[in-house]
Amino acid sequence: MRKLPPILLFLLFLISSANALEHTTINITRSLNYDAQKAHINQKTVDNILRIFSWRIDFNRDLKKGDKFIVVGNRGATPSAIIYIGAKKRIAVFSYIDKRGRLGYYDSHGKTLYPSFARSPLKYSRISSEFTRKRFHPILKTYLPHRAVDYVANRGAPVYAVANGIIKHNKRMGALGKVVYIKHGSNYTTVYAHLSKFARGLKPSSKVKKGQVIGFVGSTGRSTGPHLHYELRYKGIRRNPLTYRLPKQKKVASSDLKRFQNRANSILRNLKM
Repeated sequence: MRKLPPILLFLLFLISSANALEHTTINITRSLNYDAQKAHINQKTVDNILRIFSWRIDFNRDLKKGDKFIVVGNRGATPSAIIYIGAKKRIAVFSYIDKRGRLGYYDSHGKTLYPSFARSPLKYSRISSEFTRKRFHPILKTYLPHRAVDYVANRGAPVYAVANGIIKHNKRMGALGKVVYIKHGSNYTTVYAHLSKFARGLKPSSKVKKGQVIGFVGSTGRSTGPHLHYELRYKGIRRNPLTYRLPKQKKVASSDLKRFQNRANSILRNLKM
């Protein structure tokens, strides 16, 4: 039999690869971790799914029996795409390595699922207390850590979510008074305290968008006057909102965008999606 030229062998390889895209489906019956293990998906990939999709999915409440994740690529390698299919929505992300060699996952528009964070949650007149390990408390009359920023504003001024997220709590909590906790992805939480009242319709598990009004400035709890007590937490640890390097939405480089989108569309076509 005549040996085929290398270039022809390479073209045949590309064609066969395109026609038989390797992928694994995680069918949700109990939980992501349980069903991923049944599908022989490695833990690193499961952790990436949680990290990436937590910006759009509440894994405790949104994930339902019958939902599925399609992981494109070898089980032991970095997926080239991960696609969530639920009863009401589909979310697809595709791998991309930027010019600095950093791997990330981006939607079909070439953007990460996580947004940029706003630097502050309201229009304020001044900062009365900054993030510090030692502050003289005006009510308790003793020195205590103050791992937050206090923004002075008029009573009733609107307070906004600094990024897309899911309401964790909105209730009265002791010294914090009326307070809202918002979970952003799997690692970030923001806290908005001493509110006079909550925005209408707000409840635990509600999804909020960046810039959405979540409450109004007040002086509930242990407070000497109208202001917002604002906390930023990363993996449960309070960070200085004024100096901490906040997440910023990334985009595929414009020079690579068309090639990236062609690849994403090719993957979806191959999966008949």
